[in-house]
Amino acid sequence: MTAPCPNGHHSATTDYCDQCGAKLGGSAVQAPPGPAQATELLQARPLVTVAAEPCPRCGAARVAEDRFCEGCGDNFAADASGSPPTPPADPTPGDWEALVTVDRQYFERVSPAGIDFPDDARERRFALDKHELRIGRGPSPDAQPEIDLAAAGGDPAVSRLHAVLVRQDDGSYALVDRGSTNGTSINEEPTSIAADVAVPLADGDRVHIGAWTTITVQRTGARP
Repeated sequence: MTAPCPNGHHSATTDYCDQCGAKLGGSAVQAPPGPAQATELLQARPLVTVAAEPCPRCGAARVAEDRFCEGCGDNFAADASGSPPTPPADPTPGDWEALVTVDRQYFERVSPAGIDFPDDARERRFALDKHELRIGRGPSPDAQPEIDLAAAGGDPAVSRLHAVLVRQDDGSYALVDRGSTNGTSINEEPTSIAADVAVPLADGDRVHIGAWTTITVQRTGARP
């Protein structure tokens, strides 16, 4: 004999349903549901995929949650702000020049014996458009210097190969004394720079060589 269950089961027992445990003859009591199966979870919460755009810099595949590109390290957050990355500045040949002048103050400071100051000498300009430019009183045994100070009234205290200007990665120049006889000084420094050591030059730096020669290294677009 079976007893009717309030939940619709047919129980062989008469006190509690042997199917769901509900009390027979009382109100229906719902049994607690069991754990949801994996298929039920997938149906209840469908996966949402976000299609991310590739890296704007290198084109590498990008995961939506990534902050930095795995290919080039680009910061996606900075790209989203609308500020484009700043490319490194390329050095532009011809940006710089050397202004060669006859400097009386320097002449009086070094006081070379037996040398007269040339009052009629004029300034000269040389475009710095090569990786290396030699400064001297040519012709030298190696070659004609790019900045040749052997013109009429040329400074007799300048060595044949006195110094070299070497372009740096940012387009500026460094000065290297090539073991000159009378040395090379920069700006108001009283001592000469060491031989064969590159000394970086800034816009407007003055290089003193010989008995009266001052070479001002400057950017051509920096002054009106």
